[in-house]
Amino acid sequence: MKSPNRLQHLLIITYIYFFLTISIIAAFSLFVLNEQILNYFAQTVQENQDKEQIFYKMLMQTLLLFLSLLTIAVYIFGKWTASSLTTPLRSIAHGIREIARGQYNKRLNFIASFELAQIQDDFNAMAKRLEQMEKEKQRLEENKQRMLVNLSHDLKTPITSIKGYIEAMELGLINEEERRQRILRLISDKAELVSALIDDIFELSKLDSPNYPFKVQTADIAEFMRELAAEYYEVFKEKKFMFQFDIPEGEINFSFNATWLYRAVSNILSNALKYNPSGTIVQLKLFTKEKGIEIHIQDDGVGIPQAIKENIFEAFVRGDQSRKSDGGTGLGLAIAKQVIEKHGGEITLTTDDETSFILSLPKNAES
Repeated sequence: MKSPNRLQHLLIITYIYFFLTISIIAAFSLFVLNEQILNYFAQTVQENQDKEQIFYKMLMQTLLLFLSLLTIAVYIFGKWTASSLTTPLRSIAHGIREIARGQYNKRLNFIASFELAQIQDDFNAMAKRLEQMEKEKQRLEENKQRMLVNLSHDLKTPITSIKGYIEAMELGLINEEERRQRILRLISDKAELVSALIDDIFELSKLDSPNYPFKVQTADIAEFMRELAAEYYEVFKEKKFMFQFDIPEGEINFSFNATWLYRAVSNILSNALKYNPSGTIVQLKLFTKEKGIEIHIQDDGVGIPQAIKENIFEAFVRGDQSRKSDGGTGLGLAIAKQVIEKHGGEITLTTDDETSFILSLPKNAES
């Protein structure tokens, strides 16, 4: 349904008022002229008086009165019509100049006809989107700078340790064979950490790329989850954790990328194992929903600090709030978030009585 052309209606109504005003002025002028003519003929004039001159004088006075009233009416209506158009247009022009200067918080606020009010609404919506984009750009730039600093630290720390161990061995400061073997194991661990960090960065960059081919296949996701639970059961048992899982029996055919979904779930389970003490209860659950499936990963451990809860899914954020060289890469949850979003789903975190990650995957993912 089309919106009414209220600007056109406003102009038509304005012209009608203007015509009526002119008609009233003309009628009033004719009334004045008629009164003067009647007075002229009613009066007794001298025979030598120029009657024609007196008549034209009255006619000229009436014409001047008509023109004066007409000028005033034209000025008032012109001023009012121009104001109803130029005031909003000036406001719009000023708003555009402010946006061009980067003042994306500028908003228009005027009362006008439907068409100009629609322009105002569209302008404010555009300004709001630009403001949000600018804030997002600033946030991404800050994240980029933070990532570069953290990446530099996470690469430099183990490399510096490896370099120090090698120099000590070259200088003959480590002579005992047992101590040499321990140092070699430390060097190997540091090298593996650097390798894992580089691999995670590479994987995250692939997921960030819109052109990365993310293929899904229909398979039994319940069996997939059972295999994953069986793999982690012994790991949690060895660390004296209580690992519980609730996975429906039977087949649940679902479209997903098994390789990447395994990485997402295992990242969260590994974090639960890494940051919680022995005795923690970790639960892995699979639920079927009307719109898809949900994977719940819960634990009653130390929880996630409030300070990092808001940005827990950003790269290089760690649950221990410290950048330890013997910790993880800080990219696990960032990768998990990208994987779930590649499936068209979302990942959420709740930290009430327990720390709970909910991975929601919709049906009919593109294959």
